[in-house]
Amino acid sequence: MKNQLIVHCSFLFALSLGLSACISVNLGGPPPATVFTLEAPEGQMKATSMHARGSTVVVVPKPEVPAALATDRIALFFEQDRRMDYYADAKWSGKLDDLVQEFLINRAQEKLPRAVVGKPGLASGNYRLAVKVTSLEPVYKGAADKPPRLDVEMTVTVIDLPEERVRTQFTVKKSAPASENRLTPITAELGKLLQSAIDEALARAAPQFAAA
Repeated sequence: MKNQLIVHCSFLFALSLGLSACISVNLGGPPPATVFTLEAPEGQMKATSMHARGSTVVVVPKPEVPAALATDRIALFFEQDRRMDYYADAKWSGKLDDLVQEFLINRAQEKLPRAVVGKPGLASGNYRLAVKVTSLEPVYKGAADKPPRLDVEMTVTVIDLPEERVRTQFTVKKSAPASENRLTPITAELGKLLQSAIDEALARAAPQFAAA
């Protein structure tokens, strides 16, 4: 779609989340896209990784996402028309499912400090933390001329390994109005909402991880 929003690019460490925006230099050709990324606070991630010495191993596979979100394009949803679209000249720094997986692992390393948390392939994994993301986008009721509503929804499943037995499954939903109709605050606030949803999910899942 032709983006009607004014997009400002700045070097911004948004909130404590570590969400940053930058723009690349392009000599000729089409206008460069504004790039946004999601990443956990670096200091926290390193500290928890170094001190994780627990016997419980939690593997976090790549989250399942709708096809419209399995891309580096920044999706938005028009509620009235039930239509998904994308912002022009803007993108994530990688595929959104990859970014969410990294973010989820980093948050889990902090919230489950006595567990070893990582991607599939960890030796002798005890549990799988499977996540299905059903919403992670700005939602406009009508035209994109007012600040959207931000929606995050995910279903979380904790699975025993190697038995593949489901210990618990639940859904976390978060919504909040965007403060402005610009991509920098929209992506920053969407990231903050994602962090809130992940932290709630980890708090609910934690009792299922023995010795975690």
